[in-house]
Amino acid sequence: MKIALLAHGTRGDVQPALAIGSVLQRRGHSVRLCVNADLAGWSARTGVPVTSSALDVGRFLNSAEAREILARGRISTLVRRVTADERKADASIAQSVAEVAADADLILSSLGMALRGAALHEVTGRPAASLLCAPMTPTAAWASLAGPVRDFRFGPLNRLTFAAFDNLLWRQSKPSIGRLCQELGVPPIDRPLRIGALPAVHAYSPRLVPRPGDWGPEQHVVGPALPGMELRAVLGESVVPEDLLAWLTAGEPPVYFGFGSLPVPDPRGLLDDIVAVAGQLGVRALIASGWTDYGVAPGKLADNVFLVGAELNHDEVLPRCRAAVHHGGSGTTAAVTRAGIPSVIVSLFLDQPFWAWRLRRLGLGIELPYRSLNHTRLLRAVREALTTQYVAKARAFGDVLRTENGAEQAAAVIDRWAESPAPRAPHRRAQP
Repeated sequence: MKIALLAHGTRGDVQPALAIGSVLQRRGHSVRLCVNADLAGWSARTGVPVTSSALDVGRFLNSAEAREILARGRISTLVRRVTADERKADASIAQSVAEVAADADLILSSLGMALRGAALHEVTGRPAASLLCAPMTPTAAWASLAGPVRDFRFGPLNRLTFAAFDNLLWRQSKPSIGRLCQELGVPPIDRPLRIGALPAVHAYSPRLVPRPGDWGPEQHVVGPALPGMELRAVLGESVVPEDLLAWLTAGEPPVYFGFGSLPVPDPRGLLDDIVAVAGQLGVRALIASGWTDYGVAPGKLADNVFLVGAELNHDEVLPRCRAAVHHGGSGTTAAVTRAGIPSVIVSLFLDQPFWAWRLRRLGLGIELPYRSLNHTRLLRAVREALTTQYVAKARAFGDVLRTENGAEQAAAVIDRWAESPAPRAPHRRAQP
């Protein structure tokens, strides 16, 4: 098949599409990726043909403005600001989406592009599916991850939260969908589109989130779509830096601290807290900078503290650690649980509190909301995560989770779609 992959966002949003796209190419499919400009060059290293929009997600998230917004706890302001940047790039996004999907046999869209994929299906009849790294399909089993409550313990009320999110997302996305329809030369779509109406590949572990019984047959939970060794090599992440490797082997396994693309309001203050916590607990600390500039050069900061840059092979490094303090992004959560180590999840929004909730319920980690982060609470959470009950449970889960390969399983699902009638959502209308 000719497959269009539509993805935008942070690295954690785009990497699963790359992992699956690489496997699909190896299986003989023709794959093209639409992605935001700041990750276009990085994505192109994989050999998947890339078309980029003008959207630059990293520019704002790395800015002083974003850190100031978070420091004040204004999450809704952050979301509005990100949405405004996307709206400015709507014309470019529409053009790149239309180009990539022009002759596709299947359109596979990550969460940030899911409604655009649904719109393409609606107006052209081309088969489309969603690539979801957290459960967004409505269910009575839990509440929508977009809300503050994880489970109302009343199925109908849980389902209502998904309907509320769908309505909000449609209102926010309708201008962008209208711009895409204009690019395609078709009338605007006059009724709401819903992510849950499409077939989906759910790229997370069914051991962490069992498949709800009220989902239809076209919802496939395949496991996390993490990059394999070949993909990590072309992304420049297969080799652990020599100085880091020497530090890791010279002492006890460290506690990992990494917050991915999360803008840290006070990087130097957080760095000082991490150093202090490591000293108080008598542990070593490995800090992965991600998108955060801590104001110091990577390398050994002290005998017990090492700072490493953004590109890090989680598969090689995390199993050498004893616990991980992280933001709860889907990719990092998958990598940490596969490594068999407990988590302290410093969650902020969207899927991060959901993953914190799941790991806490399974006894795999501690939940520490970002707004509550301070030296005392960080010290208490890391100390608790290092206790025997968390370490033993995490090790047992890791042994099982390492048997999963979401990228291969997702490609197998798509292969079956290629051999049978293509997946179609029930709301498709005829092409104008």
